[in-house]
Amino acid sequence: MKMLNQLTMLIVAGLAFGPLVTVEANGARKLPNIIFVLTDDMAWGELGMSGNMIIQTPHLDKLASQSLRFTNFNAAPTCAPTRAQLMSGRHEFSVGVTHTILDRENLRDDITLLPEIMKRGGYQTGMFGKWHLSSPKHKTGLTGKPLAPYERGFDTAIYTYNQLSPRFDPKLSHNGEEKQYTGYCGDVVFDEGMKWMESCSADQPFFAYLATSIPHVPLAAPQRLIDLYADTQLSGKEKTYYAMISAVDENMGRLMEWMETRKDDREILLIFMTDNGHAISGPKGTGINPDGTLKENTLYNAGFRGGKTQSWRGSTCVPFLIRWPGVTTSNTVNNTLASAMDILPTFAELADVDIDDLNVQGMSLLQDIQGGKSSVPDNRLLFCHVGRWKRSDQLEDNKFVYASIFNSRYRLVWDNEGQRALYDYANDRDESTDVSAEHPELVERLEREFDQWWEDAKLGMVNDLEQIRTGNIKHR
Repeated sequence: MKMLNQLTMLIVAGLAFGPLVTVEANGARKLPNIIFVLTDDMAWGELGMSGNMIIQTPHLDKLASQSLRFTNFNAAPTCAPTRAQLMSGRHEFSVGVTHTILDRENLRDDITLLPEIMKRGGYQTGMFGKWHLSSPKHKTGLTGKPLAPYERGFDTAIYTYNQLSPRFDPKLSHNGEEKQYTGYCGDVVFDEGMKWMESCSADQPFFAYLATSIPHVPLAAPQRLIDLYADTQLSGKEKTYYAMISAVDENMGRLMEWMETRKDDREILLIFMTDNGHAISGPKGTGINPDGTLKENTLYNAGFRGGKTQSWRGSTCVPFLIRWPGVTTSNTVNNTLASAMDILPTFAELADVDIDDLNVQGMSLLQDIQGGKSSVPDNRLLFCHVGRWKRSDQLEDNKFVYASIFNSRYRLVWDNEGQRALYDYANDRDESTDVSAEHPELVERLEREFDQWWEDAKLGMVNDLEQIRTGNIKHR
């Protein structure tokens, strides 16, 4: 009878919560551990599984074959803005992040962040690597609250504000105390992350955020990885860039091997994502023209037009791989129009944390992940804007510079000159044919939507507005 009651409990729990749930001995939900890996400046073109015949990424290719792959997952077109989306569940402009420098990378201090949500859900929280949501000289934000990650929800934060430097034997802050670490920067992030995960209590799930600062410049990698590309036609810079990606891959292999040897029976949900499109820290570095087209004999871009700091699909559509044993199905794809803003509401739903009062703009992807009917509506619109105007008082002049609005099929794009074009990107992957003339009503509607979004977004640009208000304009 006792065994029957236990079986009944498992069945009831499964009916209540679907395939995502294991249960504790007392019948309570057993939430998965979560490992979220974010790399810096790589895209679909930097994975062998996407058709790159030169890059060596065997571990990531294996992970892709074991994962649910989101093929229309969008980040911001640059580093700090994507991190703002992840941490806030909102568009980066609405939380003050319109640049990567000039004090405009400071994430608003008056909002609740993802690690705080995870702690509410009973998670232990740790981050390792690149924060890039505050500047070193600013301890507090505009309302006087702290900006450092260890004061915004992470129990442990071993981090740098932007790039881990030098690339070998870098210095990082450990909850505010600067320490010297030994080894290659990419290895250090994974080493410290795995040490922390090993130290976590088995009684609670953990959320580990591993944010590498590679393959972003400055370019440097172990020589043995550079040697992997010795017989290629790549330039010296390109060989080192690819070697840095192979360093990411090697560490992902170490992480996955570590996961397999863990004795904790709690499931691990593993996500791999990158922060923006094609780049060796900018489109010129990978051979992309100002109009988003590739130059001849340049790095592979998986058929996309555009890259980092631009407005075509190649600027925002990034790899998003999720492996959750017993929940996701290996080697499957999902084409839902998804965003980095969706991570916070997805994890909140998973952890059963109420976020109704946070005014997040993202949408939960939990149904997509579980294989059910998506919660994302068919008429969803996403907005991309490179920001990065040179001075805060020039923001209005840059309204249409490298901006776009898109749904699950069409993308209305403004180039660096503010010239507009409409692309049916679902059927025109390289966005080569302007179909504005065939869809004038759609263009007009998307323009109206963009105009309204811009007016709303400006209200959240607190760092720019403060510079304008005070006259203390930071510029390069």
